[in-house]
Amino acid sequence: MDVDDDTDNLLAQALTRAPRPNEELEEFEEFWRDHYDWLKTCGYILRPRYRPGWVASWTGTDLYAPDCEDYEIPLFRYNLDAIRVLDGMAVMLRRPDPSSVSHELRIGQLLSSQDARTNPRNHCVPILETLQIPEVERHEPRNQIVVMPLLTRWDIPEFDTVGEVVDFCSQVFEGLQFMHSLNVAHNDSKDNNIMMDWFPIYEIPPHGVRTFYKSDWSGQLEPRRRTTHPVKYHFIDWNMSKQYDPAHGPPLQNPGYGGDQSVPEFKRREPCNPFKVDVYCLGNAIRGNFLVGNDVNPPRSNLEFLRDLISDMTCDDPSKRPIMDEVVSRFEEIRKGLRWWKLRSRVPSKKQSALAYILYSPIHWIRQFSYIVRRIPAIPDYTSACHSSTP
Repeated sequence: MDVDDDTDNLLAQALTRAPRPNEELEEFEEFWRDHYDWLKTCGYILRPRYRPGWVASWTGTDLYAPDCEDYEIPLFRYNLDAIRVLDGMAVMLRRPDPSSVSHELRIGQLLSSQDARTNPRNHCVPILETLQIPEVERHEPRNQIVVMPLLTRWDIPEFDTVGEVVDFCSQVFEGLQFMHSLNVAHNDSKDNNIMMDWFPIYEIPPHGVRTFYKSDWSGQLEPRRRTTHPVKYHFIDWNMSKQYDPAHGPPLQNPGYGGDQSVPEFKRREPCNPFKVDVYCLGNAIRGNFLVGNDVNPPRSNLEFLRDLISDMTCDDPSKRPIMDEVVSRFEEIRKGLRWWKLRSRVPSKKQSALAYILYSPIHWIRQFSYIVRRIPAIPDYTSACHSSTP
């Protein structure tokens, strides 16, 4: 055997021994493995990947690793899904910022107080419990874990009717109005900081990472319609949020924070009122997802009634933007002016072909007339639906 053969054999052995992607825990995942048993005593069960002694299920097999449930790693290093032992409820665990970094925990607790949780305008994800981690980590002092309901993306499945979009707008408008009434600015009210309850739409929870899959990995989720199964929408993510003292006058912040960098004040590099920025960002989220389209969602038809309000919310001059009280009031008037046939109309993509529109419309209206016969409202109402705030 020559030197080249020896080299090839050694290289092959090294490649054989090298772990494949996700076959070993990432460093940030080790925290969850190390606290698996403690979390179990607290009443929460993590996925099999985080059990002490875990070995990847595809190791030594011909299985395609991404097809295995324990291949999936968290999207965010400080978040992990779990199951509450008491009732089987799907939850999300998060290690919030320490108080030296942000007001995340304080704001979350404020928005989850008893008074706040009983307010019907509150659309902030509630904190169900706060756990104190036994040991103190000096290099990264995230020593608490907050437990929240598991939520899912607000824009999947697609909206079917104008009435479903109206319900979404009503909820997020009053949700931000509620936060502002407490002098709390979200400071990052972009579209992916809005989510929704999973349980009206899906029979079982979505997987915590591959969210179009069932949590038990038995197949893809099959969504129901929002009109027949109304959902509640929630704001999430408080690590940029802040409560301001109105006695100090209108607050001003330096520009450039948050995920939406299209804010006109940011581009002009001028101090900005965070409440006005919130109004812009929420308006821009609705504009991008429904009116003009974005990388994920195409522009939708039959929503022209939103244009004037959204245009005002995203005005270049922040002094001309309405406050959230005005947004809610104006939208309520818009809502009252929409006829039943408009509310039950489709919101198809403007890119949909004329043939597809013609072929699908009769099916849509047959379904809508069945809803009318069954007295199912054109605008979904989660508060009167036959489900509670937990599955």
